Amino acid sequence: MFFAENFVSMPAEEQWGYIIAHTPETIRHGLCEIVRRNGRTCVINFYEALLNLPEAALFLERDTVERRLRGSLQNWLERLFPEQETDMAGLRALQERVGSVHAQLEISPGLVSYAFYFIKMSLNLFIIDYFESQDDRLRAVIYCQSMVDFAMTYMNSAYNTDFKKKVEQDQSFKMFSLGQDLNFEKETQKTTFFDWSTQALFCLCEQRLVDLQTIAESQFGLWMAHKGQNLFKGTEDFALLQTMIAGIDRRIVAIRASDGVPSGFAAELRNNIRDVTFLTNRLFQAMEALQSGLDPLTKTLTRRFLDVVIQNEIAFSLSHDKEFSIILLDIDFFKKINDSAGHLAGDEALRHVAEIIMGSVRSNDFVFRYGGEEFLIVLTESSSAAAAGYAERIRSRIEASAIPCSTGATLALTISGGISTFRGGIKISALIEQADRALYAAKEAGRNRIEIYSRDRIDMRSRDG
Repeated sequence: MFFAENFVSMPAEEQWGYIIAHTPETIRHGLCEIVRRNGRTCVINFYEALLNLPEAALFLERDTVERRLRGSLQNWLERLFPEQETDMAGLRALQERVGSVHAQLEISPGLVSYAFYFIKMSLNLFIIDYFESQDDRLRAVIYCQSMVDFAMTYMNSAYNTDFKKKVEQDQSFKMFSLGQDLNFEKETQKTTFFDWSTQALFCLCEQRLVDLQTIAESQFGLWMAHKGQNLFKGTEDFALLQTMIAGIDRRIVAIRASDGVPSGFAAELRNNIRDVTFLTNRLFQAMEALQSGLDPLTKTLTRRFLDVVIQNEIAFSLSHDKEFSIILLDIDFFKKINDSAGHLAGDEALRHVAEIIMGSVRSNDFVFRYGGEEFLIVLTESSSAAAAGYAERIRSRIEASAIPCSTGATLALTISGGISTFRGGIKISALIEQADRALYAAKEAGRNRIEIYSRDRIDMRSRDG
């Protein structure tokens, strides 16, 4: 075509500007005129393609498309194909704003790319009719493809950045690095750091420098590098603590290498130990405000953290091409337990079910108390078939178990469950709604069973019901 020899090595924005600047004026004028005359048709094809996808139809309403979105997309299309482009920074910023909106609406880049295919194909057909010579048609098609593809590049980049920020901004997600009670974890880490500091001071006093351990090598350091990293990441105190630990460890490594202890180092280390202890306590105190995220009865997570967990799994799924699944479980006839055996027995039943659920999933999965007698499980990197296996295991264990009550009696109960799987192009509320509809189908089919969401099968059953 008309590419310069160094085109490939140019930054993307320069490449985009180069294509615009080196496309003949007649071609740019032609595309501008095509969009002016036929942009509405291109926009209609775009949204019809999206609305025909089940996963897109869940978050795109036809009325919203008609009233607001079509006009916005047509304005975008006209902005993308002016006769003369002089504001490349503004053009790029527009694409980034669109990508940010997609992130907020949780419209995946895959869905958008699919729909944009129909815009490009529509424009290509209009190009054939508009330009007379084969050479002009070829140039116009290349120009059209390039403009849309570069726009999508910046949209997708902004989408990925904003979607990641959306997850990271909710600091409550830090609680999930803990596998147990926060106060217990705090006391455990205070003990491990005390053990390290005692051993370090004894090694210095006894000149056993070969046994002098860095903080990074200790249990306290390993915890901070992994669970602590996720729990405290992004806070000023944690950054300060990391810097302080790194400085202490550098001194210890140097001392071990030199086989001698500098004068005053023991006193310096005592001061450092005091500062590390102070910062560690302050970090845990800041996190204790988030402790309310655990349900006090079942010790599962509350719904407060649900959106951020699923957002994180969606981001991981999109970037790693992985599926994940949701299981929504409901105790069958739970009201009868409360009515016949009392609310205390009902609480004991809830605790028992929660223990079975948490004992049946992996440490990397998330268990929430979703409602009164409902539990929601986020199964990371799990297909529908794998989720069905976990759900069936939970169902059978609950069915086979006798629940001891404080009154001396035992309870027997069953659960029903619905499963939905994220495969891209769906937002949080729709994913949960699918699991809920599958759960409803399980209840309608007789309870004590698991259903996997399938659009055709579940929708038909719901209509028949």
